[in-house]
Amino acid sequence: MAKVVTARSWPVRANGLLLVLQASGLGGIGAYNVYRVDWQEVQQQVELEATLSPELTEAVEQAIVIALILGLPAILAVLAALGFFLLFRVGWLLAMIVQALTLLACLLLYTEWETILYREPVFIYPVMLYCIVMTLYLNSSDVRAAFHVKPRAGARRRAARGF
Repeated sequence: MAKVVTARSWPVRANGLLLVLQASGLGGIGAYNVYRVDWQEVQQQVELEATLSPELTEAVEQAIVIALILGLPAILAVLAALGFFLLFRVGWLLAMIVQALTLLACLLLYTEWETILYREPVFIYPVMLYCIVMTLYLNSSDVRAAFHVKPRAGARRRAARGF
């Protein structure tokens, strides 16, 4: 019995690792913004006054918005990395969707930062650059070839005959 060996090229492994790095970066940005809020002070103000100060309200809103906007692409990036490591075809598609969602999130934060974040989000520039480079790397020939399905021999013959 012959063993079936799947050859993973270096660019496929590198993309998987880069997707894990992207997921940890997006999760880290969300966690940093949540960590910056003094949640004990929030709890004390809610218990004592039943309202929050405007500064604390802005900080809580910003932390929640960033965590929600960047959380989904982070989770999907982990799933895409798993797809890359196991050579599932859906891994490449999911990785491209992650890049699109992350760029969309960054553009949303960039265009609406005055109403959502109350200060300019400087962290989105490196994230946008990373997504653009990842999109170019995902479309390289080595990565595309690893996920390309080769048609069966019978399908080629039928196509040549015009059926």
